[in-house]
Amino acid sequence: MFFDGKICDGCAEVMNDSEDIVVCPECGTPQHRECYKKNNACVNEHLHAEGFDWREANIKPEESKNEDLPKPEEAVGNSAPLFNANGGIPETALPMFNVQSVVIDGKTVSTSKRFNGISVKDAMTYLQINANRYLAKFIKNEHKKNFISWNWGAFFFTPAWFFYRKLYKAGAFFLSFIIAATLIAMPYSGIIAESAEVLEPLGENLRTATTAYIEDQNENNEAAVLAASDAYMAEARKVLPYVLAVDAVTFLIPCTLAAIMANSLYRNKMLEDIRIARQATRDPNIQRYSLIRRGGVSIVAGLAAIMAESYLPSIIMSVIKSFI
Repeated sequence: MFFDGKICDGCAEVMNDSEDIVVCPECGTPQHRECYKKNNACVNEHLHAEGFDWREANIKPEESKNEDLPKPEEAVGNSAPLFNANGGIPETALPMFNVQSVVIDGKTVSTSKRFNGISVKDAMTYLQINANRYLAKFIKNEHKKNFISWNWGAFFFTPAWFFYRKLYKAGAFFLSFIIAATLIAMPYSGIIAESAEVLEPLGENLRTATTAYIEDQNENNEAAVLAASDAYMAEARKVLPYVLAVDAVTFLIPCTLAAIMANSLYRNKMLEDIRIARQATRDPNIQRYSLIRRGGVSIVAGLAAIMAESYLPSIIMSVIKSFI
């Protein structure tokens, strides 16, 4: 299949010969049938007025001589053509980044400057939000394959940061890690909860004794403060190792790893996505559209990760208990 390995302009995913692909009769754009159905028109409908032709932008001269290549009016895949000349999609507002230079880490950098084989302009189109901050890190470490740097967002919002930045595999890994660690630590969390119930009245006794000593600093009140303090500290020392262990396993260890790995994983994904977009088509509008679709952020995915981290451990534990 000629379109095998090409990028679908509707979903920015690679097409293969096992999928149902249709071709626009006007511009020759191949796309998943589902992507066409979502818009009820060609995904590049907004480019038709400009005389856009996908075949001219993507087919090499030697390939165009092949008589077996599909014509625009033919459907490719296992179904009949699906076209609607009356349909259409609103033109997508794409950031153009037509400026000649940007300020990165306090220095003026040309948008045509290249690092790691890509241009600053492409990187800005891909990163979008906080592009300058990430570009400063990436350019500084362009010669390192796996550079180490710290990402506070990934530290405090693991795994939500990864889903927010569309690093779904890494996000799924850290989400699974944290959920598994939380489930393992639940018995110890129960011990901590029981100790907290014991510490509450002891803390109240300590506050009462301290207030009495402040009002009347005699030996009896002083002895009461010392006794209440000793009782509280003795119980606190019992539960402290459990608190440290639970915090380390469920927060400190995974979040520290995430903070160290985040920028390197994000840079590698950006370079790969830009490479795929450049190889898939020579049309700059489609390239830019693909970069925007693959890059940027997903607020919905980030919120979903937060919800999953908050509620999945309890749900899973409830299900386990119901079978025990």
